[in-house]
Amino acid sequence: MSRPANAIELPADQAAELLLVREAVAADVLALPDIRHRLPADADDNGKLMLQARAALEQDTALARLADQLSWLTGSRPGAWLLPLALLTGALFSGLTTGGRFNILAPPLLGLLLWQLAIYAYLLWPGQPSGTRPLARGTRALSWCGRRIVRSGAGKRLASVPGRFILAFANAAPRLLFGRLGATLHAAAAAFALGAILGIYWDGLGVAYHAYWESTFLGPDTVSTLIAIVLTPASLITGIPLPDANEVAAMGSTAVPAAPWIHLWATTLAAVAVLPRLALTAAALFHVRRNAQVTLDGNHPVFRRILANVAGTKLTVRIQPLGYRPDPSTLERLRGRLNEHFHGLVQAEVAEAVAADPELLPPVEGDLTRLVLLMNPAQTPEEEIHGPLFAAAAEQADLCVVLDAGAYRTAPERRQSRIATWQRLLDTQGIEHLELEATP
Repeated sequence: MSRPANAIELPADQAAELLLVREAVAADVLALPDIRHRLPADADDNGKLMLQARAALEQDTALARLADQLSWLTGSRPGAWLLPLALLTGALFSGLTTGGRFNILAPPLLGLLLWQLAIYAYLLWPGQPSGTRPLARGTRALSWCGRRIVRSGAGKRLASVPGRFILAFANAAPRLLFGRLGATLHAAAAAFALGAILGIYWDGLGVAYHAYWESTFLGPDTVSTLIAIVLTPASLITGIPLPDANEVAAMGSTAVPAAPWIHLWATTLAAVAVLPRLALTAAALFHVRRNAQVTLDGNHPVFRRILANVAGTKLTVRIQPLGYRPDPSTLERLRGRLNEHFHGLVQAEVAEAVAADPELLPPVEGDLTRLVLLMNPAQTPEEEIHGPLFAAAAEQADLCVVLDAGAYRTAPERRQSRIATWQRLLDTQGIEHLELEATP
């Protein structure tokens, strides 16, 4: 895979901190402190970005508390609590029944084996996408963890940051995140099966169990065949012989000692559910080690903004009015709003107003921090019309839409309702947007 231009390569924990600060800045919930007086003379771009991230975490205690939980949000911590829980749950998941009787069919254990075989078939299925579906489910689970962390003390101001961070980390390091989640899930499955084995033997220590079988739908011949299919490998490993059909039929009315059957089932579980899952866990951990370095795109607008702030340079922005001509006072207020939003000095070029038509957008020349589309929310937002417009603008530069509330002269309630409709459209398309509030 080719590296992006101006790639930033960092260890996973440092990349996670930098991504967290990046998403907090992008969500407009973090003001970047001035670190120019703290910069070493020989600091490169990576060093400047990391120093800015650490300074931001030192300044913002709520974000620092969220940063302390990054091991949860990046998938490296859940196993710490999931493994003992899986072991305990497996210990309670026993094939033994009350009354000192052990069903040789062991329906719970048989179901556990079938589940393992289904998972292995899924993993080996030809053409299976490389972990995208499990990764999506894992990121949803991590997003839930992020919401819990925010509720537990990171503050409502940061409510959107965990979800943004998890998606950003998943995009930046999908192999690392998938490896961590895979290692956790495979290890938990092995712990569950091991707990089931220990639970069987623990129950057998205090009770003299006897083996039997019963079924509403299966006869002795079917039961004998099923037992042969499932337990023959364990029989070969342990040397414990399996009964023939006549002996199985006799067990329907006469119980026999259960210890050999417990050994057979324990061996089968170990061979099918424990050892392969441990091997998959080891493979996932090896995958994690191979992807311990995370590559970030140094051309991301927030990174460029940070480096511009550190260098004391201005951020270049082109303001493109669409469908109306803003007055000079509106443009002045917009410059102040952009300075506040981008946390730095903005050099804004104002283009001539054009109609809201993708074919009428003038071409962008030079390197811009943002192409700002200034719009009157009096226009009715329509995805069929504005979707192509925003797509054409985004092809030229990073896009930000500003809704000029003062340009829509109507009742405040109606204006806010229309702006909310615009915001929903822009959120659906993932477009950065601001509201330029009306003057009192």
